[in-house]
Amino acid sequence: MEREVSLEDRLWMVGKMFAMVERYFAHWEDALIPPDAWDGEYAACIGEAIRASTRQDFERLMRRIVAKLGNRHTWFRDALTVRGGLGLRLRRLRESWYVVESAHEAVRPGAAVVTLNERTPAEWMDEASPYMRSQDERLREEEWQRVIPTLVDGNSWALELGDGLRRRTVTIPRMLPDSRKEMPEGRWLVPDRLAYLRMPSFANPAYEEAAVGWLMRVSNADALVVDVRGNTGGATPTKLLRALMERPWPWWTEFAADVGLLWRRSGGEGQFAILPEGRGAWWRPPHEKPGEPVFRGRLVVLVDRTTASAAEDFVMPLLVTKRAVVIGETTAGSTGQPVICQRAGFSMGVGAIRASLPDGRAFENVGLRPDVWVDMSPEDLSSGRDPALALALELLASDE
Repeated sequence: MEREVSLEDRLWMVGKMFAMVERYFAHWEDALIPPDAWDGEYAACIGEAIRASTRQDFERLMRRIVAKLGNRHTWFRDALTVRGGLGLRLRRLRESWYVVESAHEAVRPGAAVVTLNERTPAEWMDEASPYMRSQDERLREEEWQRVIPTLVDGNSWALELGDGLRRRTVTIPRMLPDSRKEMPEGRWLVPDRLAYLRMPSFANPAYEEAAVGWLMRVSNADALVVDVRGNTGGATPTKLLRALMERPWPWWTEFAADVGLLWRRSGGEGQFAILPEGRGAWWRPPHEKPGEPVFRGRLVVLVDRTTASAAEDFVMPLLVTKRAVVIGETTAGSTGQPVICQRAGFSMGVGAIRASLPDGRAFENVGLRPDVWVDMSPEDLSSGRDPALALALELLASDE
């Protein structure tokens, strides 16, 4: 039986979310509704919240409201109810959907997915649309795969896989997150000369500590490839940055609707300006000064469309100072410090900081453009070829 949420908790959370958005939300230019429509949304939401007594119904209601704000650092989620994901990551290539990553032995990268539970990926994407916060089509193609498992019951998925004229159906179980797969992976690509560090996540400080420890072991290497593809963030990895940076570097230019929040964040350092009529403030922090870096050799960073948040915090200084050559796809374009509140097992956050590049150019919903763009093909997936890594090796070899 689906658990219920008390009326008191529902009304408290609706009121709190709307109050937090009015005070802190820093991304109205990307929202699907104007600020003056927010009161109307509140009135409608109250009525729906009174009727949405189960946890699933209430979560869906709040996620539909949040999706209208169009910001990936603004969320509402049920932290008590854990529903397993697909255990797959799909990518649309040449108008078909292919497996990019898989935790299932029966489904390998490069397989073409025709249907999931008898519906095409495009149909699932349409169903997920009211709950998705991304506006860029390439990011929506990723986001529906995380949204749909939270909306659909059942312990398994039936996948119809296509290979030319042949079709086969496999059943895969839901997969719970595996933190072991988020651990960094370090290895030599060329012994004592070219090192590789894969960082799938910054969600745990231990991951960053392990990465810095690996850098100490390979500090005399000629070159290093750091792979943050698929890294959706966590905590900004300042220790890892300091281990790589041998030059001063700038930080994001930040905007906040709440002037006091940004002033406290600035600590009185850098450039700070309040907008006319108190409509928020912007802050340009001073450059960070390097210490004693662990690694001083040549550096390449691999990124893709799912590189986001704290992973973009990591990439940006390396990119704008030309400390590294960045290869891959344009990143997700979402960072900033949310204001967070929790109650009754639900977590909600409001994106309170809007980041721009140090020179003021747009970043949110734009992303970081790599120095060298690399795309993938179905043939790359099925053969196991990694074109971005191959190009990094070619580039580093040509620089010798």
